[in-house]
Amino acid sequence: MKKCSYCGRDNADEALNCRECGCEFEFTETPPPPTLQAEEKTLVIRIFSDHEQAQVDASKLESHSIKCWVAADDCGGMYPGLTAAEGVRLRVLESDAHVAIALLDAQPSPAELKQIEVEAVLAKMPVSTPGKKLAWGQIAVGVFLGIIICLLYQSKGIPGTTTHYHYNAAGKRDEAYIYRDGQLIEYEQDRNLDGAWDHWVFYAHGRRVRSVSDNNFDGKPDVWWTFGDDGIDRVQKDTDFNGIPDVYGTYKWGVIQQSEMRPNGSKFATKRDFYKNGVLTVVWRGGDSNGNFSESVRYDPFLNPISTNLPPPVQAQSIGDQ
Repeated sequence: MKKCSYCGRDNADEALNCRECGCEFEFTETPPPPTLQAEEKTLVIRIFSDHEQAQVDASKLESHSIKCWVAADDCGGMYPGLTAAEGVRLRVLESDAHVAIALLDAQPSPAELKQIEVEAVLAKMPVSTPGKKLAWGQIAVGVFLGIIICLLYQSKGIPGTTTHYHYNAAGKRDEAYIYRDGQLIEYEQDRNLDGAWDHWVFYAHGRRVRSVSDNNFDGKPDVWWTFGDDGIDRVQKDTDFNGIPDVYGTYKWGVIQQSEMRPNGSKFATKRDFYKNGVLTVVWRGGDSNGNFSESVRYDPFLNPISTNLPPPVQAQSIGDQ
């Protein structure tokens, strides 16, 4: 097994990238594995805006014994905004591309799922034995009850919820996919393999709407993400791990625009950062309860301060100059 030097995640020996952070493994002078010939090529069949959805499709392919790799240029997940350029890429062998695309595209529609459920109910209905005659009253009651049952079934539409688990090479359960009526509604992950979930992603109508993370693994969430149609929308972080957010950030098209420090969810900000194209440009410090800030510092693209509204520090005179 390969262990990622960045996040410590266990990966299969043939993996080219870490399944957790996407970091690329260093190659050693060993012959290629028998399942991946040197002349075989890989193709990108899907590009996603986030790792979670890429891992969902990768698990589907792996369950059908199709090798795949997830890669992204986001510095191991530290800067998710960098994926806006090339996205999170799902690769397969060129020989498996057609089969993999077909498997990912194949998904039963709600009408097909409902038809399967109706057929299952009809298959369980009792069949009268030949030769036994029923009275007209019994036939009428049976028809009436059958109509009522069908109407109730169609109107109620009881959803079916199923959970699929993923196990790592050591046999530990580290991921869970929860589906309702064939649609993914929740993804759970145990990143440190301690038996407790510490990362959750929630979906609505096939789209990710929010996620929660427990980054210090104490059983309490400390990072909350919400997502809009164009990607990341807002983020809240609990920097002192007391259960109350302290940092609030806003995004547009998946790129950070502004963040501010509001200790323990206070109504006023003590610090506010402004970004342009995802790069820090201005920092306001010393905020008070009236929304005023005592210091404003501008930065160049290399995070070097270039100007401030405060006067330069006064230089103390030596005794000999007095």
